[in-house]
Amino acid sequence: MAQRKPKFDWSSLDRYSLINYMWELEPHIVRKELTVQEIHSLLYQKLKSFIPVRIKKYIDKKIEKGVVYIGGMYYSEWDRTKQKCIELQFYYQSKNDIYFLDSRRFKRMCNHFADTILHEIIHMRQFRRRKFKFLPDYPSNAEKTEQRDEQSYLGNSDELDAYGFNIACELTDKFKGNQERIIKYLSENQKNKKRKYNSWRMYLKAFNYEHSHPIIKRLKKKVIRYLPHAAIGKPYKNKDWINW
Repeated sequence: MAQRKPKFDWSSLDRYSLINYMWELEPHIVRKELTVQEIHSLLYQKLKSFIPVRIKKYIDKKIEKGVVYIGGMYYSEWDRTKQKCIELQFYYQSKNDIYFLDSRRFKRMCNHFADTILHEIIHMRQFRRRKFKFLPDYPSNAEKTEQRDEQSYLGNSDELDAYGFNIACELTDKFKGNQERIIKYLSENQKNKKRKYNSWRMYLKAFNYEHSHPIIKRLKKKVIRYLPHAAIGKPYKNKDWINW
């Protein structure tokens, strides 16, 4: 009789171990000329034996040339029936692209991988805690359809929580853990300033850079609350609802 495969311990994952695991591919990827199939095969083989997620490859012309974009999805219906419920998505601009990643770009890719996995684990925990019930999106009244859709998604309570942790991690990296500088940055008026894209600026842009907007105020509180968690690379203190 075949032995039952042991449950995966999601609570064992933290941001730094995820980053370091992906970084083990550095000798095989950094400063190597690789086709899309070659780089994706390296990523797929490395990750499939490490973490029980679905790994998908997508071609998207909107992606910047020479960049591997990483996205993720959590599927509650798969989780409810105890199937693999997190999908890790790798996006490439063209199937004919040749990649030559330097160490800085690959390090950002490793960080993005870790942040994506933890973002989806937060969603997994949210749904399990409330017996897979969905929460309504934020009722945006923006005039333009595109902005209204973005606000509805980003203003959802689940996304505020997951992005709150992601932003805390991004800013912990940016300011080397200096909480005073992080809190000051969160209060700055960033409209029309030329700064690197991050998840905090994504939210500010979506909500017209209005720091007084209730969604931005809620998000800021969550980011500050998550700063101690970002320092250790875990959004949760215990295993409740993560392993079941």
